[in-house]
This record gives sequence, C-alpha cells and structure tokens, in this order.
Amino acid sequence: MDGVLGLIRDHFFDGASLLLAACALIYAALALRVAKKALVTAKMSDLATLKLKAHEGRERAEQSFLSLQSACHDTRSQWSLHHDRHFPMLGSLHSPQDDTRHISEIEKEGRALLRPLDLSLSELGTKDAAELEDYIQRTHRTATRIEQLRFELSPPKQLFA
Repeated sequence: MDGVLGLIRDHFFDGASLLLAACALIYAALALRVAKKALVTAKMSDLATLKLKAHEGRERAEQSFLSLQSACHDTRSQWSLHHDRHFPMLGSLHSPQDDTRHISEIEKEGRALLRPLDLSLSELGTKDAAELEDYIQRTHRTATRIEQLRFELSPPKQLFA
C-alpha cells in the first residue's frame, strides 16, 4: 500500500496536469464546434441579407417601371389634349401617332430592361453570394436606367403663351 501511495504522491502533479490537459482539449473541441456552427450561421445570415437586398432591388426596378408607365400615360394624355385643341391642318401628312411614337418606344424599352430581372423567390434562393451581389447591382442599374427614361418623354410644346 505504501508503494501505491508513494506512486500517487510522486505523480500527482503529472496526473492532475494530464487531467487538466484533457479537459482543455475537450473544451477546445467544443469551442471549435461552436465556432463552426457560428460561421455557418453567419454565412446563412449574410446570404439571407443578400436575398432580401436582391428582392428589394427588383421591387425598386418594378416601382421605377410603374412610375415610367404613369409618366407615359400622362404624356399621352397631354398629347391627346393637344391634338384635340389643335386640329391638324388639312392636307397635312403629319399624323398624331408620329408625336406619340416615342412614348411607346420608351415604355417598351423600360419593359425590356425589366424582363431579365424577372426571377422568382425560389430562383433567388438557389443563387450563391457572388451571383446575388451581381443581381443586386443589375437591379440598381436597371432601376436607374428606367428612371432616366422618364426624362426622354417629350410633352407637346405650348403653341400660345
């Protein structure tokens, strides 16, 4: 018995150090597992944020197009009122459609700009971060271009001041 107690006494600090080292390794393994889960969660959160921004960007582009359509409708109404007030001269080859053709072309261009952005939410869910960032940039450029189209509309010039 003295031999066993002597052995324990001589190697107590070695055993305690070994036990502490084993606990530290277990704690480190648990911390690594938590860190990996946190990294996956952070990536998923970033991806969800990008999906939300992509959806918002598409909505902004659609809102810009609706605003363009409204401006086109207002411009057509102005031209219609102008044509009603100022009858075309007899024998004139000028057609009222010539005055409003640019409105239809601008509206068609806006619709064509919006078409490539038409993705469903499930399609957005399959994209990775780089593809989503590219899509977000495209939505911003498209919305800006559609907003610029409004400035290309030409209302009728006032004939009398």
